[in-house]
Amino acid sequence: MTIVFSKYDPNLTYAGQKKFDCGNAAINKFAHDSLKSQVRKGVCVAYVLLPKQIPCTRLIMLGVDNQYKGRNLGKQLMKEAFKATKLAAQAVGSFGMYLDADAEAVGFYEALGFSLLEGNKSPNPSPMFLPMSGVP
Repeated sequence: MTIVFSKYDPNLTYAGQKKFDCGNAAINKFAHDSLKSQVRKGVCVAYVLLPKQIPCTRLIMLGVDNQYKGRNLGKQLMKEAFKATKLAAQAVGSFGMYLDADAEAVGFYEALGFSLLEGNKSPNPSPMFLPMSGVP
């Protein structure tokens, strides 16, 4: 796996930040509770090491015909996608589920636990991620 050195961006969500553990309680607490606000205020600068390629399940497209909207069919489809993701993760390993959400679907995916990776890119698709620990 290739690791990339990157400047910490407080506007992004870093999967695993709340679980970060370097063995030092003070550093762990800072990373979990204060890092984002301190960088945002300009009090400090931080860098992160990120895997360049993360094995994950990618949801390419999901849609419900207009005549069936409002019947929670999108949620039912996502339940099936989550089941398939869990099975695939058991078989070959996966860190989570990735998708590019259309502007009108960002809220739907956020309600399912997905996080925006680069902020809301509306009207363009917005990259979103849900770690395996969040897959119901």
